[in-house]
Order: sequence, then C-alpha cells, then structure tokens
Amino acid sequence: MDGWGLFQSGRSLHPGRVRALLPWASTLAIDLGTSLVHIAVPGAGVVVREPTIVAFAPPSRRALAVGREARRLWERGVTEVQVVHPVRGGVVADFDGAVALLRQLIARALGRRPWVAPQVLASVPAQITPVALRALVDTIHAAGGGRVTTVSKPLAAALGAGLTAHNEETILVVDIGGGSTDVGIFSGGLVTHTRTIAFGGETLDEALLRAVRRESGLRISEATAEKIKEQIGSVNGWTGAPSVSVNATGEETPEEARPHDIEAARVPRILAEAFQPLLEELLWTVDGLPRSVQHELTQGGVVLTGGGALLRGVEELIRNTLHLPVGVATDPVSSTILGLESVMRDLPALSLGGRAFGATVR
Repeated sequence: MDGWGLFQSGRSLHPGRVRALLPWASTLAIDLGTSLVHIAVPGAGVVVREPTIVAFAPPSRRALAVGREARRLWERGVTEVQVVHPVRGGVVADFDGAVALLRQLIARALGRRPWVAPQVLASVPAQITPVALRALVDTIHAAGGGRVTTVSKPLAAALGAGLTAHNEETILVVDIGGGSTDVGIFSGGLVTHTRTIAFGGETLDEALLRAVRRESGLRISEATAEKIKEQIGSVNGWTGAPSVSVNATGEETPEEARPHDIEAARVPRILAEAFQPLLEELLWTVDGLPRSVQHELTQGGVVLTGGGALLRGVEELIRNTLHLPVGVATDPVSSTILGLESVMRDLPALSLGGRAFGATVR
C-alpha cells in the first residue's frame, strides 16, 4: 500500500463544514488497537484509553464489562464470564466483541447520546485486506459511528511523533503495536514503502509462555505472561529482584494454579530472542529500498512508536541491526491517536504542494 498521502484517495465532507450545518454533530478519532483503544474528540484531546477487552455473560453475549474492568476479570481468570480480545493481529477478530466495546467507549467519549452519528477518523494497518477493512468500518457503524475516514497507521504515528509535512528528512517509522508492527517511510508529508509485519506484544507474550513451559514445565496464562513482560520491561539485561512470583500450574498439579518463582534474568533473553524475526524483517525492508532512500535514512534514521518501543534495549537492538540512528517518540503508546487528533483538528492544513488530499470514506 505504497504512496499514502496525508489521506487515502477519495472525497469527504470536512468535519468543520458538518459542524457548521449541524452544530450538534460530533467527530471522533479512534485507534482500535490489539492491546488498547484510544478515542480523541476535538477540543478535549484523548479522552479514552482502555484495554481492548470485553467480558460477556454466557450464553447471551451480553457485555458485562469493557476495558479495565474486563481486564481485571481476565487477569483473575474468572471462569463465570467469557472474556474476549476482539482485536487480534491488528484487525477485528470478534465482531460482536468489538462492537460492544466501542459502543460503550464512544458513548463515554461523547458524554451524551449524539443526535447525529459522529464522523469517525480511524487508523488502519499499513497493509490491510479489503475484508479486514470492511470489518473495521462495519464495527464502527454498528457501534454508533457515522461516516468513517481511514488513515494509515505509519502516517498517524509519524504525525503523533511530531513529524510534519515540512519535515525535510526521510524517516523510517516503526510502530510496534500489540498485534502487529507497521512500517513506513515518512518524507514531506507522504508515507511510502509501507509494510505490516506479523509481530507485536502478543508475540512476546507467547514467547514467554512457551519458554516458561519448556524450561520449567510450568503453564502460565496469557495474562501472566503479559504481567511478566511489563514487570521486567527489558530486552538487554536485568538488575532488579532475582525472581518474579507468578501463579502457574505444574505437571503434578495441572488443575490448580500455585505460586512459583521464575528467574527474572531469563526474561530479557527470551524477549530479545523473540525480537529476532522482527529485526530480520526490518533489515529486509531497508535492504529493499532504493539506494537513494537508504542514503537519506542514514541522516533521518528511525523513529519508534507503539507499546513495544517502551521495552528497554529495543532502541539498541534496532540500531545495531539496521546501523541507522534510532529514537523513540516522546509518548510512543499514544503516537497514533495523537496523529489522528492532529488530522482531525486541522484537516485543511494537511496538504502537499497546495493540493489537499481526500479521504477514503465509508
């Protein structure tokens, strides 16, 4: 999906024009990620930041809890409810779950029931199939959203990291999300050579889960693996407490979770090894760029966004692999929604060479 401008091709009615005609209408920016969902509104900024989790009461599929409340049920391993992660690998995997989650969060963001379905500016993976795109748009419509305008994640992340259309350098944007990593070359307001790589926080959690079982014979849950990753938060060594206490089941007690200690120093090594496929894909991506772009990257370097950028040592791993300058955005977790907010706030200003870009609207 090369050649992304500030928006995809097409036409849309400017949100400011909508508000002039219908002053009660609303506009929202939504970043529906695998791990977190962010929502921003004009004039108030980012007003929702919740885990992308919903808990249902079986068998009715009636939503009992969403976001943090649902996450607490997931972490506690409550079996009386069905806990769903409706977004996997960066795309909608459970339509009903995604709708239930967004419906409540949209209402919370607006603080009222809108007279007119709000226009929505939504981020999408750099490479998204027509089916996955349709699922996202249908989810937003079913959750109460109106017309949907989509923006590429690498573009939104670049803008949220502080890059602008007037930026003279060529930058490799690497957004390491919960379910996938989106990559793109940002230069002069355009994002080109985009890729979506099947690697994210879920990959690291799975690596920890497998390594603990392989090396210790212990079975831990996805929630526990994520807790370990967040607690250690490093891929280049550990100098803190010697062990991490977790609830796990063993070969002798397969039905009952009991406290076990896991050697903390092993965790960074496991995470660093799990990063190798991403490093190889990034190197392959850079090696495939035109020589002129590769040369420009030696000056502009790499900007890391997304939750994966928070792990200590990731910056060094990528620098040593690509041999390029690497920096981390000021607020990597919020970069995509901050970029969408900037687009939503000033649509007419986002143009190139005096030609405003349209938007894909559904």
